[in-house]
Amino acid sequence: MEEDRYTIASVQKALRVLSLFIGDDSGHSFSDIARYVGDGINRSNVIRILATLKTEGYLCYDDGEGKYYLGPVFLMSSLTQRSEILSHLVEKDLRQAAEESGMIVHFTVLSSGELRIAFRCFPRSSMESLALASIDDEAVPVNATGAGKVYAAFADADVAEHLVAQCPFRSYGPATITDRAVFSSVVDKVRCDGYALNVCEHEEFLCCLSRPVFAFGGHLAGALSFSGLKDMFQGERYQRMFSMSQALCERLSRRLGHEA
Repeated sequence: MEEDRYTIASVQKALRVLSLFIGDDSGHSFSDIARYVGDGINRSNVIRILATLKTEGYLCYDDGEGKYYLGPVFLMSSLTQRSEILSHLVEKDLRQAAEESGMIVHFTVLSSGELRIAFRCFPRSSMESLALASIDDEAVPVNATGAGKVYAAFADADVAEHLVAQCPFRSYGPATITDRAVFSSVVDKVRCDGYALNVCEHEEFLCCLSRPVFAFGGHLAGALSFSGLKDMFQGERYQRMFSMSQALCERLSRRLGHEA
């Protein structure tokens, strides 16, 4: 009875809603949630609870699916460890983008102090790109990739400083940036432009455009990249890919709670 004096009904209701998502990555529609909480909470209160949880980053909402998922408050600490959650958040969109663009689309994250490709989607319609894919378990070099430039430009200052400081600035070919001062000026441009280009700097004949995907609080969640042969990065095809990558990054960032 003494404890009941200190309980807050609205908090209890919000926690009841959240309990539906614990241990469940499949997502839930508003109707699912309303049925789960039952008659104890009316629908207008459910709407307000969901809006509050979304605003605070405890839930996120996918407009295309019409479902709520656990938000970045839970996910950001485990994005690199819980690949099944990360996969659910972005995989379907990346597969669709790969098919529509005919390019390799991949998502790079920070893992144990290194940049690594969390997963990669190949276009079934452009088999020539498959042979140019990087090795799955290879760390992504900061100085020779679009993802590396994105992290140097948009990651939290201490993370970016650490990544650049530990980078050996190894050369992978004549186009690789091996001078730290030159790299710094390139990163400044990336920060201004909002995206990074890699023109045959890591693999011969392979180009890449990378953009930041942000999460709740403006923290960098990962780098989204479109890769393909050099002649793919020209004319109308490049313009379509440029616009597609920007729209996709904005959508993924909203899904992770970034409202800017």
